[in-house]
Amino acid sequence: MDTQQTSPSFWQQMIQQSFLSLYEITADKITNPKQFQGYDFVFEFSGAVIYLIVNDVVMQANRQKANSAQIREWKKEVVNQLIKRHAQLYLKNDQSTAESNTSKAGKEVYFIGLTSLSTTYQNDHTQASSHTIDYEYGSHFFAEDCVLDLDDEKSILQVFTHQNFVDTISQLVTPSDLSAFLDFHRKQLTGFESFQDESTLLTQFLQSPDFHHRAIRVQEQLIDYQLIDQIEQRLLKAIEPDQTVFAKALMAEIQRNTRMWYKLFNSLLKNYYEAGQPLPKEPVDILVDESMYTYACLVEKILAYKMMDQDSRWHGYVCHEHSYHMFGRHYLMVFYAQDDNSSLSANKVRESQQDLLLELNAQMQDPVMEDLFLIGVEFRPCDDSVNTEVYLDAFYQKGTVIDAYTQRLYEQLAQLKSQL
Repeated sequence: MDTQQTSPSFWQQMIQQSFLSLYEITADKITNPKQFQGYDFVFEFSGAVIYLIVNDVVMQANRQKANSAQIREWKKEVVNQLIKRHAQLYLKNDQSTAESNTSKAGKEVYFIGLTSLSTTYQNDHTQASSHTIDYEYGSHFFAEDCVLDLDDEKSILQVFTHQNFVDTISQLVTPSDLSAFLDFHRKQLTGFESFQDESTLLTQFLQSPDFHHRAIRVQEQLIDYQLIDQIEQRLLKAIEPDQTVFAKALMAEIQRNTRMWYKLFNSLLKNYYEAGQPLPKEPVDILVDESMYTYACLVEKILAYKMMDQDSRWHGYVCHEHSYHMFGRHYLMVFYAQDDNSSLSANKVRESQQDLLLELNAQMQDPVMEDLFLIGVEFRPCDDSVNTEVYLDAFYQKGTVIDAYTQRLYEQLAQLKSQL
């Protein structure tokens, strides 16, 4: 049986069509001796590094449709090739590299192997036809057919099919959520947990307590600092064993709101770019690195605008939201006033955004926040309908410690404003 490799653009297309393209470190930029060398693709997130190797193989078959026994053998072959290559690359990089990577700046390191199988078949009319094989792995495959080396948890090669991984990054559209799933998947392998296939495991993760525990941990910290009163009841309900239907519905809402956030955020980036004032890289990277649950919460507040009374819409209003990906990131959402003379009108907020962020920083001193965002929300009537369109602004500042004297000045200023 002959095999042949397909074009590398097959994988590049997958990357370019996803958020991974924002985090790829190209080969010419992998100059740090403490980084693993030789992998096909490398992605560095704020909290994780992914080393990716791929193996897409075209099998020369003697019949149009391969039987299950053939597919099983082909799966073993392509995975064994990946495992062997990963072992060689891992050993090639000296021990100090491995140790520095697995503890580098507190970042998790994941080694991912992706496979794709297809066949070509020569029919009676001497015309070649190709067929992509639809397959998955599951825990039994790695327990019986192709045993992974589980001695070192941090160096395990986590194997997915091309279609598996495309589905995964289309549902987990942020670095933090993808990293959480990779951690979940690795624990299933090292814990010898049984799962039917990777698609089933992804569905299980999306509806499991593991997805929501990150938001719950952040909310527990917010409670400790008296920034919120209690953990959201829907999160506590979603992690209860007998609430799978509720958890599924909540995840559907989170994914729907996340898609809406990306539409608004992409429009924001486009508008800023076309105005000749592109949003700086640092706040863009931070916003893209957020969790899907945070996006969902931000969108919920935007959707709640239609329920606000006319007086609030006329004068404008503000509300606060936290990041549920990490503790120490705060969002001030300003819903612009319809009244142009209001201090919360779009123009006045844009002019005074720096002062507003400084005031927010003065308020958030116990504890000091790491990142502060002002998200401006503007509802504009559509030209050709009775509907409205939503436009966002984004302003950013690092949180800083201020002295007691400066903080008192800000408190006095806030009192004066409240009396006006």
